[in-house]
Amino acid sequence: PRHGVRRQRQMCIRDSAWRMKPLLRDLVLSATYRQSARATSVAAEQDPQNRLLSRGRRLRLTAEMVRDQALASSGLLVDKMYGPSVMPPQPEGVWRTVYSGAKWTTSAGEDRYRRAVYTYWRRTSAYPAMTTFDAPSRDVCVVRRIATNTPLQALVTLNDPALVECAQALADKAVERVPDSLDQRIAWMYRQVTSAAPDDNVMTELLALFEHARHVAEQRSPATPESRKSGDAFALGIVANTILNLDEALTR
Repeated sequence: PRHGVRRQRQMCIRDSAWRMKPLLRDLVLSATYRQSARATSVAAEQDPQNRLLSRGRRLRLTAEMVRDQALASSGLLVDKMYGPSVMPPQPEGVWRTVYSGAKWTTSAGEDRYRRAVYTYWRRTSAYPAMTTFDAPSRDVCVVRRIATNTPLQALVTLNDPALVECAQALADKAVERVPDSLDQRIAWMYRQVTSAAPDDNVMTELLALFEHARHVAEQRSPATPESRKSGDAFALGIVANTILNLDEALTR
């Protein structure tokens, strides 16, 4: 089987004529790349180290992909290519320069939602959400990124302004696509982010989270039809933010 995998790689390289984009397309569309990370009992016994590529690798999204995934799931991602760098939202007070009057001015319009590769980068003060997720500083060449898992990363995905905005956009899109049913709205958001249907346990937890968030919102404002509608929107945004933070959303 290992010789078969090697031949498949050689065929991909040969057919792409060493052009990078066709080669990457062949790789990501291959059955080997797209298979599940779950190991069957037979695969675990015969290929415990996955040297034969009998199952997919379980990998966390890279720093740039974390934000792009949220933008794509919420429908905010702008596919425009090329052009100057942009400045997406980031926490206030992060980007300060001592030697010049330069400042971080959040981009407006579609530039606000462009892919992470277009984000303006300053080596002395890099985009914080990306550095938290192990993006290199670009001072030196990095052959391979080492993925970590820290509490600070969860704080970023839960509180970063750009990701909170994505969560609210995802909730608004769910209301637009599923006008009436709360269960179906939550299930739609879960499928939109993870490409899988939520099981009963997940739905129970997400519905309980919605009710708790709505109760908190109702405690903060008088009971009126407008406040109830606002409370529902707030609670659905909290659920959307939670879904974007699930392990299923941040790994492949």
